[in-house]
Amino acid sequence: MRSFFLTMILSTVIVLTGCAGQSPKDTVARDSLVQCGDVASRGHLNVLSINLLFSETKTRDQRLDAIAEFAKAHSVDVILMQEVAGGILAKTANSALNLQGKLRDQGGEYDLHSAFEVGLPGLLTLANATLSRCDIDFKMVKQLPKTSELEFEKHDIRIPRNIMMTRLTIPDLGKLNVYNTHLCAKCSADEMNSQLDVMLEFIDDVEDFFPQNNPMILGGDFNIDRLRTAPFAEKPFYDRIVAAGFTDAYAEGRILDELCSNTQAADKHCTVGVSNLDIGDSARRVDYIFVNNVDNVRESRVVFNTLIDPSQPTASDHAGVFVSIDLP
Repeated sequence: MRSFFLTMILSTVIVLTGCAGQSPKDTVARDSLVQCGDVASRGHLNVLSINLLFSETKTRDQRLDAIAEFAKAHSVDVILMQEVAGGILAKTANSALNLQGKLRDQGGEYDLHSAFEVGLPGLLTLANATLSRCDIDFKMVKQLPKTSELEFEKHDIRIPRNIMMTRLTIPDLGKLNVYNTHLCAKCSADEMNSQLDVMLEFIDDVEDFFPQNNPMILGGDFNIDRLRTAPFAEKPFYDRIVAAGFTDAYAEGRILDELCSNTQAADKHCTVGVSNLDIGDSARRVDYIFVNNVDNVRESRVVFNTLIDPSQPTASDHAGVFVSIDLP
C-alpha cells in the first residue's frame, strides 16, 4: 500500500510540474494566510459546487460576480469548480483566479488549488479548481482513465479527466479532505465504471494514509443521473459512490426518487435544464456534494437555477449545489 501511495505522489508531482508553465500560480500575493476561524465557532462548513461553462465568455464576468456575491451572502467556505478555463480563446488566464480576485474584492480571502485536465496550453485549457477560506496545506491530483467523449471524422477523441484532493486546516477543529471531480459525459458504461474504479481507489488510498476518520467531502459534476436508463442505467454508478460510504448531502431529508424525476418538467431539484444558458434538451440532476463521516446536513439547496427561481442569477448552464454540514 505504501509503495503504491508513494508512486501516486510521484505521478502527481509530475502532473503538477508539467502544468506549472500553463497558467498563473494558483494564489497571488496575500497580506496574511487564509483563515477561517469562524468555522469552529459556528460549528459548520458551507460548501458550493458549480460547473462554470467554459465556452460562454461574454457573460463570464457577470456570472463570476454572481458567484462571489452568493459566497459573501451565504458565508461559503469552500467552492468546488469544474470547467475552469484559461488561454487566448477563453479570454482569461484562469477563470478560477478571476473568481478569487472577485472574492477578495468583497473581503473574502480564499486559497486556490487548480488542476489542469485538457487543452492546448496558451490557447485553451480546462481545469477543475477548489477555492477555500481555510488554508490548503496539502494537495494531490489523480488522472482518471481517458474516455471517448467526442467524435471527429469517425475517430473517437479520448478526453482526460481527474480527481483532485485538497486537505484543509480548520483552526481548532483539525483537518478535512475535500475531493473535486468532473466525470465523463457521453461515455460508455464501461468507461464510467473505469473512472469510478480509479476515483474510489484513490480516495481509499488517501484516507488510509490519513486515518483520523475525519469528515470528507466529494463534489462536482458527475454526469450521473440515477433515474436515467438510456442508453444504459446510471443508477449503479450512483449506488457505487453511496456504497463506498458517502451520503448524498442534498438528498438528506428528501425522497430520493422524487428529485428531478421528470426530464420534461424541470423542478427545483434539477441541476441541468434549469438555466437560460443550458444547451441540453432535458432536465437532470448530475451535480452532487457527497459527504462521509458527517453527522448532520444543516441545509442543502440548488442555486442559480434561474428558470425555476427567477430571483436567482444565472451562473452557468448548470445550477450549483450548496450544502451546510455540521462538523464534530
